[in-house]
Amino acid sequence: MKNLICVLAVLFISISSFAQSFEKLEKDENVTKVVVSKGLFSLIGKVSDKKNLTTEDKKVMDFIDRIKSFKMYTSTGNTQRNEMKAIAGKYRKSKEFEELMRINDGGKEVEFLVKTGKKDEISELIMFVEGSGDNESVIFQLSLS
Repeated sequence: MKNLICVLAVLFISISSFAQSFEKLEKDENVTKVVVSKGLFSLIGKVSDKKNLTTEDKKVMDFIDRIKSFKMYTSTGNTQRNEMKAIAGKYRKSKEFEELMRINDGGKEVEFLVKTGKKDEISELIMFVEGSGDNESVIFQLSLS
């Protein structure tokens, strides 16, 4: 029983820690934010005529139905870019996330991290693009059900 309580406590702390990462960006006025909720993605599914969809179209619609949220943050500020890099690092170090791909171009990173859920389906995708000078850093999070 003690072990179960300890595991649940660690899990709760790690989940709340990740949520707090993006909250810092949400509150920062020097960060451009795009947040799309499940409601908008649900509207896309309702607009299309599902009777005339091809097999590929149905797969796309099924994927859209799985989207819970999409969040994207961009900034050219050094403080904000460093915060985004720290967030990406936190996800990279997490045992829940696996690195899909990393690109290093002139010392600047592009990373794709993924969390898998039931049946090895993707439940969350994080992408980070490191900027420098006048170039924006970008981090986005795609959550799926």
